[in-house]
Amino acid sequence: MGRGKKKVLSDFIDSIPDEKLEGFPDSPSTLYHDLDFRFDMQGITSNDEWNLQIQVNFKPKTPSLRKFAPKTVAGPVLVSRSEPLTGEEIRQALRDTVRFE
Repeated sequence: MGRGKKKVLSDFIDSIPDEKLEGFPDSPSTLYHDLDFRFDMQGITSNDEWNLQIQVNFKPKTPSLRKFAPKTVAGPVLVSRSEPLTGEEIRQALRDTVRFE
């Protein structure tokens, strides 16, 4: 049996490089990805916050994730542009918002 979906997501969150957790772009983009997930900056909110989310890729490698594609499974995490969080604070916020529905 393969690794569970929550463990695979936890490992993905831990693998996001520190430099991908700071200095976000002004327009929506994928910041980091692997064969199962993508870490996206979805845009900037009306409160001047970056909207960060992790979504399941189309056709993920891990079979237990396939029914969740392309849904958001962590986030949104809203990060103030004027008072950004540290990389570890963002990782923890992503962990705190994990959801498989």
